[in-house]
Amino acid sequence: MKFFLILVLSINFLFAKKDFYYGFINSSGNQISEQRKQAIIDGFDIIDNARNLAKEGKIDEAYAQISSFKNTNNIKVLKSDTVILYSELALKKETKRIILNAAKDLEDSINSSLINEYDLAKAYSLLVELKLQTNKINDAKYFSNIIINNFDDELTKTYGKISLAKVYKYQRNYFAATKTLYEILTKTKNKEVATIVADELFDVYILDNKYDEANELISQVLKNNIEFYANDSYLANLKVNKLIKAGMPEHATEILKELLSRTTKDESIEDFKYKLANTYMLMYDKTNYYLEKAKELYKDIINDYPNGIYSRNAKMYLDEILMRQGFLKPVVVASKYQNSESMEQKALLQELMNYKSDKKFDLVIKSKKVYKKISNSIAQRFGYESINAIFDEVNIEMIEDYLAQDKCYELNNVLKTTRKETLEKIAQDETLKTKFFECLIEVPYERAFLLLKDTFNSSRDANIYLYLEKMALGLNLIDEAIDLSSKVEMVDNQKVLEKEFMYKYQIAKKKNDGIMLDKFLYYAKFNPQFVTSNSNNPLIIDFYYDLYLYQLKNNEMNNAKETLIKLNNKQKEFEVYVYSPFVELELSKYEKEKNNNQKALEYLLNSLENARLIKPNDQAKIYYEIFKSYELLGNNTKKDEYLNKCKEVENTKDSFYKKMCDGL
Repeated sequence: MKFFLILVLSINFLFAKKDFYYGFINSSGNQISEQRKQAIIDGFDIIDNARNLAKEGKIDEAYAQISSFKNTNNIKVLKSDTVILYSELALKKETKRIILNAAKDLEDSINSSLINEYDLAKAYSLLVELKLQTNKINDAKYFSNIIINNFDDELTKTYGKISLAKVYKYQRNYFAATKTLYEILTKTKNKEVATIVADELFDVYILDNKYDEANELISQVLKNNIEFYANDSYLANLKVNKLIKAGMPEHATEILKELLSRTTKDESIEDFKYKLANTYMLMYDKTNYYLEKAKELYKDIINDYPNGIYSRNAKMYLDEILMRQGFLKPVVVASKYQNSESMEQKALLQELMNYKSDKKFDLVIKSKKVYKKISNSIAQRFGYESINAIFDEVNIEMIEDYLAQDKCYELNNVLKTTRKETLEKIAQDETLKTKFFECLIEVPYERAFLLLKDTFNSSRDANIYLYLEKMALGLNLIDEAIDLSSKVEMVDNQKVLEKEFMYKYQIAKKKNDGIMLDKFLYYAKFNPQFVTSNSNNPLIIDFYYDLYLYQLKNNEMNNAKETLIKLNNKQKEFEVYVYSPFVELELSKYEKEKNNNQKALEYLLNSLENARLIKPNDQAKIYYEIFKSYELLGNNTKKDEYLNKCKEVENTKDSFYKKMCDGL
């Protein structure tokens, strides 16, 4: 970790003072000249000044100062401090050329014994980081092991282990890095060391995608030792940037507020207020809460520092807030900041949000290609993950609006531009999902069906499969319906299987495959509860008819007779006599077998009353059977009446019963 060494500097400062004192005595034990004394004092002042500039975050200025001093300094007592500070600043400059030079200079200084003994551990730690930055991993590991193995005190060894953890981190061996750091964290009683280790561990967690652990860790660090950052602006800004990048701006605000409470410099106050305001903007939660916090800070910058470096941007962002709160029109903002692509995109997005709020969906669709050009970073500033997430929300609102108005046909137009992610969100809302699919079943649309099928292909929601099965059936996509029916069966949700029973039957009928229909009727035989639960569905009439024929074919006579009675009862219940006179003729036949001639006659008479259209051959058969029934009952008048009716039937074709009547 680059910044723990700054802490070590403060620990070693007492030793530097001691060295400074003895530096006034020459090798002969005599006091050195006043001129030499002053040169040493001035040198330490330059080093301290550069160090303070770095703490304030003025890295370029600090580096320029120490670099110039290093090149001109010829006082040996200042060499160690100069080289070490130069190495620290080289790391902060993050320029490969500078880092390469610093690494060589520091290594040469160690080898030439120019580094003070009490600075050696710090020098090696810096060398580890410099080597890592130049991709010399083996060298970095070597120097970290020197710290662990060649120094006696435990604190120095601990810093060596921290350096080794950095090497593991660089090698992406996050397990080893975490283990090394965690062991230190659990054993140390030193608050500063614990903070340094926790800070490094935070970086490892983020790289290892362990965001929950990282969030918990930084919460504890800020709670117990926020001074670690607040005492050094460079460290604070570095951490703020890391927290924002990791999606934890709320922790970044804690650091910035602490910095603001400690500083008295106008330059720093303006800087921290500006960064805090910008961080609040990143925390936008679709309410005015954070916008108002940012607004007050931008106003402070504009009023208190009208000539400051952030004043112009503060005015621009204040206008953005006013636009988002509805006090400025997007077109006004776009016109005012024509040279800012970012502000133009914000104005465009606000226009979209206004249309969305006003439910002017037609205008959204009309300009969608333009809105699509808005960057995801701008969308995130408005509280959305991406521009597509906004369109998902717009599409959902459009769908909800159309469903509320029962505009099922218009729904298909929305689906032309709807993403899978939108459909998945709809499926999460049970009420919306039900209305949505029922609407699409009512007005089936093949493209919508294919989109939905593709979206939920791997779903484990039996209801969704059933909805899709109904859509496929409505579109006459029978093979698709068969596939979806098998998925419903696979999920094995009994309630859904009950609802699906009659749709499975319709599929078998539409497929016009006798084997498939037989398989379904066999399935029905072992699931009688499904038949019972669908008894109020008018399709039960067709089902009973097919079941009756199936049972006859398989010589299940008792079951067949029961089914025929159920079929007759359902025809009466629904007053739909689609299978008359067949049903009545069959029932009459069974009554005759039991010598219930009067009951058999009643069924035959009912058949004439119930049937909407009787074919001549059937008509001849019914009249003949009625004639025979009256004959058995001894009613000659009625017998003759129906014999004559049988003879009067025309247009029969090879009717056995017509011939029998004509022969009497």
